[in-house]
Amino acid sequence: MAAYVAGSANSYREMGLAGGLRIGKQILNTLAERAAAASERSRFAALPSRYLDDVGMTEAERAAVLGYEEPIVDGWRVVASHL
Repeated sequence: MAAYVAGSANSYREMGLAGGLRIGKQILNTLAERAAAASERSRFAALPSRYLDDVGMTEAERAAVLGYEEPIVDGWRVVASHL
């Protein structure tokens, strides 16, 4: 009976370790997926205008897809107009 009890405690420990590793792997996989998505998003945000023209997309459309709000007044245009 003592051997059975000792063996069963060991299996629970192994199952707990395996479960912890499984959860850790899921967390790491989720982080990797989110990092890959963020990387693709930043590459899309950094595309030059000429590449957008090739696919028929304007910078305003790209900003809308990325969720950026277009400034109503461009600060650099205001500065340049006063020079």
